[in-house]
Amino acid sequence: MVLCIVSQNYIFFPRKIFNTELILHPMLITGLAIFLITYALISIRRRKGSRITRPTAALFGASLMIIFGVVSVEQALSSIDLNIIFLLIGMMAMVSIFQFSGFFEWIISRIVLISRTSGRLFLFVSISTAFLSALFVNDAVVLFFTPIILSITKENGLDPVPFLISEIFSANIGSVATEIGNPQNAYIAIKSSIPFFHYLLLMLPVSIVSLAISLLIIYYFYRGEMKRELKTDIEKKMIRNNKLFYSASITMILILFSFFFSRNIAIIPFIGASILLFLSPFISEVDPRRIIKDIDWGIILFFVGLFIVLEGVILSGILSSMMYAFDSLGLQITSPLWYVTFVAIVSNLVSNVPAVLLISPITGGKFWLLLAMSSTLAGNATIIGAVANIIVLEIASLWGVEISWTTFSKVGLPVTILTIISGTLILLI
Repeated sequence: MVLCIVSQNYIFFPRKIFNTELILHPMLITGLAIFLITYALISIRRRKGSRITRPTAALFGASLMIIFGVVSVEQALSSIDLNIIFLLIGMMAMVSIFQFSGFFEWIISRIVLISRTSGRLFLFVSISTAFLSALFVNDAVVLFFTPIILSITKENGLDPVPFLISEIFSANIGSVATEIGNPQNAYIAIKSSIPFFHYLLLMLPVSIVSLAISLLIIYYFYRGEMKRELKTDIEKKMIRNNKLFYSASITMILILFSFFFSRNIAIIPFIGASILLFLSPFISEVDPRRIIKDIDWGIILFFVGLFIVLEGVILSGILSSMMYAFDSLGLQITSPLWYVTFVAIVSNLVSNVPAVLLISPITGGKFWLLLAMSSTLAGNATIIGAVANIIVLEIASLWGVEISWTTFSKVGLPVTILTIISGTLILLI
């Protein structure tokens, strides 16, 4: 039972003080209600036949913020960060081009052919997922890898759960290494103006150590599944369109090379992908409309809606109330320890992308790297911690594979705690 004393302006809880004038403000209540509705619609796992998706939920919440006056039309338009939108379009287009060339099927088939045992398959898939998630947006990597992993495990009679969990953790951990690994890193890079190479130099050790921790913990829980022999008669996949693949590879190398000489990482992938799309009919006789159609536009729309919803969260005073409550507990967010704890908690309440957009206004200096590290690694704690988690679990569900909250978090919580602790120590040394 919680005891409280109500006075004229404050509610006193044990060691807590909440300003009632702030909490009971109509705009805050409206903004909070819309935010909770939006978050519920985004977080609730889609049931069979349900037509609610994350992008439509975010756009619906954005519309409510405007309709109820929490955010004006001008504020809504200015809240949409075009740097992030252009970066996502460029990277998603590059992923779509690689997918169209047959790259992802080719690399997975090579992994299976050299693995021979389930333990090696687990190791190679995890490392490949982490590496590719550092180069591409991790959500796109798991989108293409998951059906292939499910097919391989089904064909070999393996339990797909440890492979899917490792894919999720590896995608999130690998994406920590670069500013283009996931959407929240890209946002942080643009807001903080941290040079690409400087970010890579500091975060690569975090990613490597975290991946080692993740693999050891997953192996411990599922070591009985790691000694099975694999079928060796798997079909050897080939690159479907060599000209497109080589063109995309050269373009991607140029994009990565350009990051070392420019702080404006937003427009570089967009320019590279746009030029490649224009040249694709002449290089490989591919209709660019087919490639554009395969771009995950849902993620773009999800961000547009999310920017507006979180602008409402800031303007209505919700963020100020959260900071006030946290500070009243005596937990100073200026301390790196409590900062990463705060980020990890919020990331698992609202998912890591919204958490970063929410917390970034109170972040600066060395805390930008702590925000990138803790928000991304915290995504491994629960099913709704990161978009990549939800993508994998939704695809798995279509294959009849279910991963419960308990199954996920019994591995995810120790991985998250140990990787965030190690990541914090590495960044503060």
